[in-house]
Amino acid sequence: MVGFGGSDKPKDVDYTIKGFSKFIIYFLDKIKLKNKKITAIVGHSLGGYIALQVAIENKDLIQKLVLIDSSGKLNGPTPLLNQYLDAAMGYSIERYAPLRYQKLKDVFEKMYHLPSLLHPLVIASFMDTIKEPFAKDAFKSAFDNSTGTRLQRGDLEKIKDIPCLILWGDSDNLIPLDKYSLEFLDEFSNVKLEILPDSGHAPFVEKTATVYERIRAFIS
Repeated sequence: MVGFGGSDKPKDVDYTIKGFSKFIIYFLDKIKLKNKKITAIVGHSLGGYIALQVAIENKDLIQKLVLIDSSGKLNGPTPLLNQYLDAAMGYSIERYAPLRYQKLKDVFEKMYHLPSLLHPLVIASFMDTIKEPFAKDAFKSAFDNSTGTRLQRGDLEKIKDIPCLILWGDSDNLIPLDKYSLEFLDEFSNVKLEILPDSGHAPFVEKTATVYERIRAFIS
């Protein structure tokens, strides 16, 4: 996604949910898929919110939706989201790198059911990425927009008949299962919620084979 990972992080990009949705459609156009029916769009966390927005604005393009521990219904940042933002934004000076590493480690460990599964390379990779020019601007803009706005019933009414699979880790501390997953169930007429035991905010890391099989079965 533009602004994240190894992608470019231009300063003048619209890092909002609607901006990301337009970027996805632009990308599909560039690879000659814009006018073809897409089997499914899968989104995790922020990506789930983006996937929903893509479907809302391009319903005829999407056949199925898969949401994994999705945002879109937040009424502001959760406590762990605020800790994540603080860890990502702080300690720019190189000599404070160990402090940043420890803060990020503390946050990422809370996103796992089993903190021991957190690989040091995950933290190191994030630290390298967030140091890139305008990376913090992209992160903060996306964070503020996705936690400061939420999908309304009228938005999801437009796509309520799209088959939707919702996967959620039972130990998600970032976007807790009991508070946010059930809101999506009321919005879709053809929806299935699968609660993944012993997994946190990114169940595809802790329960890779299970998540893969659930998505494969749903799509096919």
